Amino acid sequence: DDEPPLDEDYIEPDMDSAAYSYLDELASEHAAEHEPAPEPEPQPAAMPATGLALEWLNMFPKLPVSGMTASIGANCTLISAEGDEWLLHLDPAHSALFNATQQRRLNDALNQHLQRTLKVTIELIKPEQETPAQAAARLRAERQRLAEESIYADPLVQHMIQQFDAAVRDDTIQPVDVVEPQAS
Repeated sequence: DDEPPLDEDYIEPDMDSAAYSYLDELASEHAAEHEPAPEPEPQPAAMPATGLALEWLNMFPKLPVSGMTASIGANCTLISAEGDEWLLHLDPAHSALFNATQQRRLNDALNQHLQRTLKVTIELIKPEQETPAQAAARLRAERQRLAEESIYADPLVQHMIQQFDAAVRDDTIQPVDVVEPQAS
């Protein structure tokens, strides 16, 4: 009556070594099944924009577009501009809403901005150089990194961390826009 209940997982120590190796294999298989999936390889960043792609980065924010048309244009890069025929590459990952209407609207916006008539062709090919959307994301990430560095470098924050064992919640750090005073 004073003995503990039998443990069903208990293995007698005098079992032969084949049984032990079988159990080791089972344990390894079980561990492999429950391992977290490896992190996916990060996608390499697009090449920095140069040449026509850089011209597109600078021109795009000035175009009179909004909504879906702006989203489509932001995920394009300018590949060639031969006379009045321009070729843009649109990342297929951002092409779900792309259609002839969106292409016409982007073409019209370019015509209006440049005050000339272009024939714009958009191909669904992943751009090799940075698009306006990628550039904006890169700049947001850089601003965020600088804001976090600024917080951690602040002497008052360092004092609070050391003196009171305070912690900075990274998800609460946001970059601020500094407004320069207007000269009178």
